[in-house]
Amino acid sequence: LNNLDLSSKNMVILMMIISDNIATNKMIEYLGYENINNTIKELGFNNTRLNIPKLDFNLYSEVGQTTAYEYAKAYKMIKDKKILTPSMCDEIIDILSKQRKNELLTKKLPLNDLNEIGSDSAFINYIASKSGSLGGDENNTINCRNDGGIISTREGDYIISIFINEFSDFYFYSDNPAILLGSEINKIIFETFKENNGSFK
Repeated sequence: LNNLDLSSKNMVILMMIISDNIATNKMIEYLGYENINNTIKELGFNNTRLNIPKLDFNLYSEVGQTTAYEYAKAYKMIKDKKILTPSMCDEIIDILSKQRKNELLTKKLPLNDLNEIGSDSAFINYIASKSGSLGGDENNTINCRNDGGIISTREGDYIISIFINEFSDFYFYSDNPAILLGSEINKIIFETFKENNGSFK
């Protein structure tokens, strides 16, 4: 990335859909560490914070903090167009719907539903999400896998936020037990939502 002339939007896309850490650092530098945290606070997220000025896992074991509730709240604000402008919220959803690392939400969903996403006959309109993960064999590193986002269907939408930590397998692969557990949770929620025609009752 250092040899490419990319716009800030290109950096955001790389940061969001493939979790590119170089792009993330470029955006932290561009926006400003304190400005990011001030904006987070202004939006009403009292338990969310970026704790480091640069993603460097050799220097820092703790990147930031949030809660599953506030993660879901962010998606609700985007869906309800209460962040930035309505058109920018639509653009955010469009970028998030191109997510490449969403196994925690999608791994156990029915293949026919996943293969038809966005088509005229599809049950799922889109999945707009952003995953996250931390892990390592150092004693002070907390193993965490999380994902959340908007599951939009022809019967309506639901917002999901799943955070799993304190598990022993810190390796990054799609069959990590935390990924499998998270995908099983979303499968149960998705099937309930579908069977009840867009309701959890």
